[in-house]
Amino acid sequence: MLNKGESENEKIYRQIKASLFRDIHGTVVEIGPGTGVNFNYFPEDIDWIGLEPNEAFHENMLKKAASKNINARLINSVAEKIDLPDESADMVISTLVLCSVKNMKAALQEIKRVLKKGGRLIFIEHVAAPKKTGRRKVQQLFNPLNRFMADGCNCTRETWVDIEQAGFSSVHLRHETLNGTMAVFAPHIFGYAIK
Repeated sequence: MLNKGESENEKIYRQIKASLFRDIHGTVVEIGPGTGVNFNYFPEDIDWIGLEPNEAFHENMLKKAASKNINARLINSVAEKIDLPDESADMVISTLVLCSVKNMKAALQEIKRVLKKGGRLIFIEHVAAPKKTGRRKVQQLFNPLNRFMADGCNCTRETWVDIEQAGFSSVHLRHETLNGTMAVFAPHIFGYAIK
């Protein structure tokens, strides 16, 4: 089941990831890496730290990192309280995670705290559709069930607003409706924010 999910993820996000991840370097913190779907895009010479509270993923993820010659370690932590020193990361990566964090504002402040000056938050997130659209109304109806069934995932978050208001020195993002996923999850943002 997980392999099928990774294959579908690859089809939907391959081009976006290839573009956003082309300059990955240094100490890279990935929030909620899950099964390690992003390892294929990372170079070997990084120090990768995964924040993954679900320990069921840990063993396989470390094996996958080792098979890619990536120096990896995992921290059983959440985005709202990152157990790392200030200014210790060159990059933070969040792909399809900010929809599920309990307190996005706190998570973004923690991300900024651990980033070095000039460091980047790179993100791909599904988000709320524009207000007063049919898709937004369907998202609002579906969201309570989705949150219950998908570990707190929200399909009605205006994540771009929080990123733009988090105090980064600059934010570069695009809105796009992506094919290949359920209609309620099709609206996306992707890009990067610089500390």
